[in-house]
Amino acid sequence: MINTEAYHYNSVVMAKYIIAVANSRRITVNITKVQKLLYIAYGVFMAVTEERLTNEHPKAWPYGPVFPTTRNKLVDADLYSISMEDPELQEIKNDAEINSLMDLVLGSFGSWTAGQLTEWSHSDGSPWEKTVCQNEFKWGMPIPDDYIYEYFKTFVYVRQ
Repeated sequence: MINTEAYHYNSVVMAKYIIAVANSRRITVNITKVQKLLYIAYGVFMAVTEERLTNEHPKAWPYGPVFPTTRNKLVDADLYSISMEDPELQEIKNDAEINSLMDLVLGSFGSWTAGQLTEWSHSDGSPWEKTVCQNEFKWGMPIPDDYIYEYFKTFVYVRQ
């Protein structure tokens, strides 16, 4: 069962970490791509640990899953100036589990464009698609963790 109360990192800090790792690997990012990579990291982490990666839940927006607080804090930031030297990132930088997660996420999706990631997030059966097809749906609704967990569990093999 998913522990929906506990989380490991602040979503803004995690997004900055994704940006810093991408910058260190010369992977081009923009705010939309960062949002999708954060969503994938959130989903993979949940599939593996049955816990939430971040304090913020992804919401269903027209262009796919978005972490609104994180987006709003970083939308005007110079993403290319964010580096691993940022003191705010030191705890995450030393987290071996998160480093493995970033290797997997950026290794699999780092070369994708923001448009490709958005299209992928809208695919049939995705948590975003299931959320927007609900009765009473409104833009900005949270994407249920159960949807995210079940979906990403199909992509991740966990050794018992």
